[in-house]
Amino acid sequence: MNIFFYATYSNQEEFFHTLKKKFKHDKVFTINDDVDLTKIDVAMVWNLPSNIFTKMINLKAIFSIGAGVDHILKLPNIGNLPIIRVKDPTMRVRMYNHVLSQILIFQLKLKTYDEAQRKKIWMNERYTPLNKELTIGIMGIGYIGNFVALKIKKLGYNVIGFKRNMTTNNKLFEIYNKKTINKFIQRSDIIVSILPDTKNTKNFVNSNFLKKMKKSSLLINIGRGPAVNEKDLIKHIKSNPSFFASLDVFNREPLIKKHKFWSNKNITITPHVAAITDHDSSISYLYKRFIDLKKNKKIKSDVDIKLGY
Repeated sequence: MNIFFYATYSNQEEFFHTLKKKFKHDKVFTINDDVDLTKIDVAMVWNLPSNIFTKMINLKAIFSIGAGVDHILKLPNIGNLPIIRVKDPTMRVRMYNHVLSQILIFQLKLKTYDEAQRKKIWMNERYTPLNKELTIGIMGIGYIGNFVALKIKKLGYNVIGFKRNMTTNNKLFEIYNKKTINKFIQRSDIIVSILPDTKNTKNFVNSNFLKKMKKSSLLINIGRGPAVNEKDLIKHIKSNPSFFASLDVFNREPLIKKHKFWSNKNITITPHVAAITDHDSSISYLYKRFIDLKKNKKIKSDVDIKLGY
């Protein structure tokens, strides 16, 4: 089969060479090759330009080389083309590590002590809650979200979940849906957003959402930037000095230098690194799904186009 690779990763060259070694029995092309795009069978991409995609009229499937698929759904006339997404177990572990680190910084008041150190102030001790005293709300109970929730629960935290269209709870922790979201928000001491980027999640965390959160709480966003209304978040923190946010994703990336997030002491910024793509693990998964397609001549899509994930 003919495979087309395209990515906007900073380390895309390394990813490409690893991919080419794994798919050594097939032909792998890039935009730099003199290739007839009408003869491409499979595209493995991240942020593929529309003008390239529209020329691939004989695609059998399109693979996202990262966890998100919003970059594919934005392409014109995607139709019923099967979309395959990376389900990398190492990515889930990294997401969990990142989330746990931000929970502990908030729980143990480490930002407060860090600020005191910079001012050379020896602070009196502060009360820090035990794990069992905190309720962690996870928004987006999918491949990554469910894993993060279960790992956190094993540490003794109270864990609840939110999934828009789920009507029944699983046996391991309570799950709320769009009809009961107010209770989910009000119960949570920390909310972790792992929501995808869809028309239903855009500005999902807005002023109305934030007002329902506890005054002293933490918002962690490791899903997609558009899920959080950035202007509303800044206003909310200004009115609630005990409210904190840890953001790994943003509406526009890289975050522009004049953005107000940079200078806000209540906001922790990481540059979309909560879960980097592990080359070997991700490509092994892509290869497994590719072989299924090659063997069966067809493949079931991982994505519901109507839902957007």
